Amino acid sequence: MSDLDIEKQLAKILSESPSAPFLFIGSGFSRRYINMPDWKGLLSQFSKKPFTRYLGMANDDIPKAALALANDFYEEWFEENENNKEVYESKSWLNKVETPLKYEISRFIQSYDIEGCLIQHPELIELTSDKVVIDGIITTNWDLLLEKIFPKLEVYVGQSDILFKHPQAVGEIFKIHGSCTDFNSLILSSNDYKDFNQKNPYLAAKLISIFLEKPVIFLGYSLSDENITDILEKIERVIDSEDKINKLSKNMIFVTRANGSEERMTCVEMPINDRRLAFTHIRTDDFSKIYRALQYAERKIPVDFLRIFKEQIYNIVNSREKSDLQLKYVDFDNAIKDKDIDFVAGVGMASTSEFGMKGIQGISARDLIRDIVFDDLQFSSEEIVRALPLLVKATPTYTPVRKYLKNCNSVIEFTEKQMVKRLG
Repeated sequence: MSDLDIEKQLAKILSESPSAPFLFIGSGFSRRYINMPDWKGLLSQFSKKPFTRYLGMANDDIPKAALALANDFYEEWFEENENNKEVYESKSWLNKVETPLKYEISRFIQSYDIEGCLIQHPELIELTSDKVVIDGIITTNWDLLLEKIFPKLEVYVGQSDILFKHPQAVGEIFKIHGSCTDFNSLILSSNDYKDFNQKNPYLAAKLISIFLEKPVIFLGYSLSDENITDILEKIERVIDSEDKINKLSKNMIFVTRANGSEERMTCVEMPINDRRLAFTHIRTDDFSKIYRALQYAERKIPVDFLRIFKEQIYNIVNSREKSDLQLKYVDFDNAIKDKDIDFVAGVGMASTSEFGMKGIQGISARDLIRDIVFDDLQFSSEEIVRALPLLVKATPTYTPVRKYLKNCNSVIEFTEKQMVKRLG
């Protein structure tokens, strides 16, 4: 298999989708690039006893073992921090047995030198490139590596953010298991997982549109990772047709290490509930090929701008305030001279009279003729004059303009030059 096969085959799969892909990133990604310990290793660093002891008491159930560790850690932490009242009496502190352990784990993760670790992995240059085209990222990781790699993406932490802050599913990072920036958000113990699973159907409803509409590339997970299988089980339960199951299968792409063996791209089946999902499985040790495949598409609109644009439209449509949407005509002459600009848009709610031109771009030559007779247009001469260049350009016949030019001498010279230029 040639060096470019994996890259080109993945690029072809992605090109067949009308939407850009999402990345679903797990702990293996952070272990690979910033040497972050796995879950057991992280908990072991905060255990004065061998963590295996807690695992044995919990029958190898890590969330239950984490809760047992949190109980012992609680007593130890308060013995050492009785005078540290500014921490445990702060507004951010929750009186739960897991809170001291979450607090210290978050401090530990934030202390990582991400900048230094990134230098050791030049393949990440491909991922940090502005040429990479993705719609967003879902992750169960707590660290800040993804924020460093994708600084323009908006970050949503925990289920509450995703459920109540109205993300747009483009240009965003969903940290569904929390983040070290908010220690209370960490999904750590069996108590946390119980609460998480109770809300999981709502999270699945938010994620299902992503899984059905976009390719999802899984990085840093094993094929049997419970974080993934649990989410897929919730999604599968709410899908009511085989067509959607097939669409879900087609959109899933797992990338795992080849560990020195031959690179492969195969179709693999995964049992989910009573069904079997077939998905694409890529095995490679050179992840730069995956990252370069994300550069084959071209996005005319930067993803961070697209997110803001969708968010503004959402806010306007869902506004409860009783006010008319105000449209403002803007002269884009200077902007359209730049041939590199493919798209111009503006969104906003106007409140001042300066922006009070409602629908002025919809005026026709017939409206102007009627206004000459009845004088009933609700716009000033200056507003109409500023809209004339586009109106003249769009009208195949004569357009009456003298009335408005006469009443608006301050802009006559400017407008006449514009119209001469446009009419040739």
